[in-house]
Amino acid sequence: MDATQAVILSAIIVLTILLAIIAYQLFFVLKELKNTLKKTNKILDDAQDFVTQIKKPIESANSLIAAITTGAGVAHFLKRIKEAEKHERREK
Repeated sequence: MDATQAVILSAIIVLTILLAIIAYQLFFVLKELKNTLKKTNKILDDAQDFVTQIKKPIESANSLIAAITTGAGVAHFLKRIKEAEKHERREK
């Protein structure tokens, strides 16, 4: 084995060892990323449940306000009809 072959062989061995170490570390990084994503997903699910619980009373209040507004519009319409009838009676 001449010097060139020894250098190439030692470079291959060193690079293989470094690649194995990097792969080992990458495995743990990906494992930690998986755990972090699970926790984030759980937090987002909890936040969605919280928003849903908050949203229901707000929608109920919105429906109540819409009903009151509609009722006020109907009352105003009936008042105008009543005033028109009074006006017609005066003219007769």
